Amino acid sequence: MSRLGDRLATFGGARPDVLPLAPGQRPRYLAMGLVLIATAAVSAFAASYALILALAAPAWVAVVAGIVWGLVILAIDRMLVVGMPRQPKASANLLMALPRVGLALVIGVVVATPLTLQVFEREVTAETQVMVLEAKQAFEEELAADPRYAGLDELEQRVAEQRALIADGGRAALAGDADYVAAQAATAAAQAAYDEANRVWLAELDGTGGTGIVGDGPITQSKKLDRDGKLAALEAAKAAEADAKAQAEARIEAGSAAAVDQARQALEADSAELERLTAARDVETARFEAAADQSSGMLARLEALWRIGERNGLLAFAHLMIALLFVCIELMPVLTKTLQNLMAPTAYDDIATITDDTIVAGERERAADRLRRARDESAPRLEVSEYRAELRRESGRRVADAFVAAQEQAELAAVEEWADQRAPFIAARAVREWEQDSDGAPVGQASQRG
Repeated sequence: MSRLGDRLATFGGARPDVLPLAPGQRPRYLAMGLVLIATAAVSAFAASYALILALAAPAWVAVVAGIVWGLVILAIDRMLVVGMPRQPKASANLLMALPRVGLALVIGVVVATPLTLQVFEREVTAETQVMVLEAKQAFEEELAADPRYAGLDELEQRVAEQRALIADGGRAALAGDADYVAAQAATAAAQAAYDEANRVWLAELDGTGGTGIVGDGPITQSKKLDRDGKLAALEAAKAAEADAKAQAEARIEAGSAAAVDQARQALEADSAELERLTAARDVETARFEAAADQSSGMLARLEALWRIGERNGLLAFAHLMIALLFVCIELMPVLTKTLQNLMAPTAYDDIATITDDTIVAGERERAADRLRRARDESAPRLEVSEYRAELRRESGRRVADAFVAAQEQAELAAVEEWADQRAPFIAARAVREWEQDSDGAPVGQASQRG
């Protein structure tokens, strides 16, 4: 347990070389290590839930990914804590803490979002269903008002009528023939009159009506005659109805062939148009339904939570408080480290400072010793190297002087050799010029030239 506590304290930012010298600070760093682990655990749970909610990932995939995310958050939080050494000024500590607090705040908001949705799961689910119904109603209204499908209902009715006309061969028009309808009405009236007369005759015959006397008396015979007359009228009405029907069918049959052909021609074009419009509407409906199936994602749930908060102030306040709770949990390591740096130095801080100063002073002394030894060892080598350099410079000067002297002697010898080679030619040329001048000039001039 002691070793585990030491490891947790070291994980919380304590230095293994300083902690044994200040055992009173061990609980503080042990608590810091536990806070880092707790924060990472909360982050891992939030990431697993977010993956299941947003991506519908399998449980084992979400758990593994959540653990990886928790380890990442753990590493980042420990980096933020360990990378905040105490500064001599409070302003320097605050300036160092600002970017770390900002990063921790961003991580806290990301972690708190799925956890807040989980807390309000029931309310969010109910509101999501309401949003789906509202979206469906709005889509249906938009689809009904779409000018592309304005005549779709009328087209469907027309196609149905054309198919019915083709199916019965035009016989459906029989019900609309005026003579046949009138004959049917007359037959129905004759049938009702006969039924009433027959009822009256039977009631008189068995004594349940009329005079109440049982038997086939004169009154009964008169009522029977009335019934027989009504029966004859009924038979005549039925015969008239049959004649009217035959005449109507003859008239309809005469014009039904043309009507059926016309209906078939119109049905082909109307059916193609109906199929095109229906297919286009079905595609849009399928797209909407596919989008509606994804309405349980994280964005939809966030929108639902926002809508609930706009209607219910208490729920909005609870949402804010719960979100701040998870954000504070994520900010706790950085805030705790910042507050520790702003407090008076503890024994651990003094020992750490003394240890660091001792290490730095020792390293400086060892560096100074190494520099002195290097200087002492390099002094003889420096003198020898300077002597060698001077010799090389002197040798260089001597070589240069010898080279210049040799070059001058070579040039002089070349000039003398050229003069020796050219002397006979110069003398012969001078004699020729003198002879020419002597032949062509007066004696005085020649003697002067000579």
